[in-house]
Amino acid sequence: MTQQGAPRDAPVPLERGAQNAAQGPASGDPAAWGPSGRDPAAWASSGGDSAVQGDPAARDDSAAQADPVAQDGAAGDVTTPRARTHRVGGYTVVELHGEIDIAGVESVGPALDAATTGDKPAVIVDLRPAAFFDCSGLGLLCRAHRRVMERGGRLRLVCDNALILRTLRAGRMLDVLHPVATLDEALRAEE
Repeated sequence: MTQQGAPRDAPVPLERGAQNAAQGPASGDPAAWGPSGRDPAAWASSGGDSAVQGDPAARDDSAAQADPVAQDGAAGDVTTPRARTHRVGGYTVVELHGEIDIAGVESVGPALDAATTGDKPAVIVDLRPAAFFDCSGLGLLCRAHRRVMERGGRLRLVCDNALILRTLRAGRMLDVLHPVATLDEALRAEE
């Protein structure tokens, strides 16, 4: 991978997390790492809490047995795209769950289309449950926005995820959709 305008053999700057990963194990011997394959110093500094390290594979089996969502494969799969629609006040709220990508748009698109039909639809799209959101999801939001505006309605967007907000910024949709961090803020936007 090279940067534009840089010689082919020029080093590519790494993000901070990638720099730490590129340095390898502190001891130099991966066999010396803890049970989860992490540096033992990092393991100890987190108190051995795998959730702090973001390693769901190192989760305690007893915790998985106690968690009904973890027992149900469909409910426990946070990557499966789905839409949940409900009414709050005068708005139809469409929560988008899972990975909203080229494959996921097929699963959630019909719910968003249904919410944006009729005369003067009032819709809130809640992206907080989304695990991933790419340009396919951006296209879905553009379509929903266009449909609502054509019908003289209102569309609000709830999003507090920095990566999704970055995608919205790259697609120049922040100034169009004006996302807010909470559902309460979206409901108060009319006041």
